[in-house]
Amino acid sequence: MVSALGRDGWLGCFGGAMFLLLVGVVAGTAVADWINAMPAETMPSFKSDRRIGSDRSGWELFAFILRRNLTVYVMLLLGVVSAGLVTVVVLVGNGMAVGQLIGFARVAGMPSVDVANLLLPHGVLELGTLCIAGAFGLRGIPLAFRISVLNRQLLKSLRLGTVLVFGLGALTAAAGIEAFVTAEIAESLRGMP
Repeated sequence: MVSALGRDGWLGCFGGAMFLLLVGVVAGTAVADWINAMPAETMPSFKSDRRIGSDRSGWELFAFILRRNLTVYVMLLLGVVSAGLVTVVVLVGNGMAVGQLIGFARVAGMPSVDVANLLLPHGVLELGTLCIAGAFGLRGIPLAFRISVLNRQLLKSLRLGTVLVFGLGALTAAAGIEAFVTAEIAESLRGMP
């Protein structure tokens, strides 16, 4: 029987994962605004003439991004054995990172269309995939309360193999887009006045 929250509760968990990520984005944007409101004399000074990522080739950047995203993906999946706790923390934390990036870009005067051009090519696939892993990890919450009736059907409903194969493929594609498309967009934006 399919419930109102989707087959085996997946839709509700996916919505919960998206909500937690969004809460993090809003909090991260608020933190960026709060930091921007601080008096300039209290802010630390970071001076560097190195460009972020300029010392990496496209393939090295791809490998770095993929390794980082797969680590986050696995951490999100671990929520299934931590009653969802790890997943909640990782989703909110990643949302905060995205929110701060958006907030600081806005504070720096970057037009919204440029921020969208930097985030959308890879972000939709990457964040969507992380929300799927988050939905899997959030399945640990009801699972924790049914541990005494842990049976084969319940374990099969998690669909770990499908989630792992999908995540590996989607995050590999997202890392390729980020390393080879988004990086080019970022470089072209640097050259603009």
